[in-house]
Amino acid sequence: MKIALFIPCLVNQMMPDVAIATLSLLEKLGHEVIFPEGQTCCGQPMTNSGCFDEAKNTTLKLLNAFKGVECEAIVCPAASCLVAAKENFHEFDDSPEAKEVIDKLYELTEFLHDISPIPRFKYPFNHTVSLQMSCHGLRMLSLATPSESMGQQFNKVEAVLQGIEGINIVYPDRRDECCGFGGTFAVDEGAVSAKMGKDKAQAHAATNAQYVVGFDPSCLLHLDGMIRRQLLLIQTRHIAQIIDAAL
Repeated sequence: MKIALFIPCLVNQMMPDVAIATLSLLEKLGHEVIFPEGQTCCGQPMTNSGCFDEAKNTTLKLLNAFKGVECEAIVCPAASCLVAAKENFHEFDDSPEAKEVIDKLYELTEFLHDISPIPRFKYPFNHTVSLQMSCHGLRMLSLATPSESMGQQFNKVEAVLQGIEGINIVYPDRRDECCGFGGTFAVDEGAVSAKMGKDKAQAHAATNAQYVVGFDPSCLLHLDGMIRRQLLLIQTRHIAQIIDAAL
């Protein structure tokens, strides 16, 4: 498939290794990957703060970067940014061209589970990983069944990873409780955000896993700070980095 990469500003500025791993794994799977120029923020920090007018120009600039781009899918390794982009694109532009872009948007795990499953992995990953089931991916992209749901159980994140030889998947207590980042929530309610992050980091460390693995870089960034501050014996990795290492 021909894939356009959507790399949010947080990934570009704070976690570029996630973008590199995403590109690498998609190319290893045989996809043609392009990176449309002109990408910028999805507008989430501004819309979360109620600054919709200020967000419009930024959001439309990002949307315009993908309009008319010849590709079969637009793949993003950040669930919350993808959700914000979908919502903001729809809010600010109801044209057929915008809908075409929206219909091609996929979070990386979603793409690897629903659209282009990985046929096999080449290398083992002999480690225990504690999955960080972040809020946006669960409750807005349906990457797994939230704990409050009594319906049919599914977990696309685990399904993608379980094909890797040697990997041991575990979960922290209160497996999908928020890590406390929440975008601008971490700024507006810093003390609450920090306490939630500390609790979540400790819960992951208590599993005795070597890695916290997640699909949302913002949550992983928050947890990484809490892990380092508390000197916990666990590291953070994005799911793209685990998959890339196993291909």
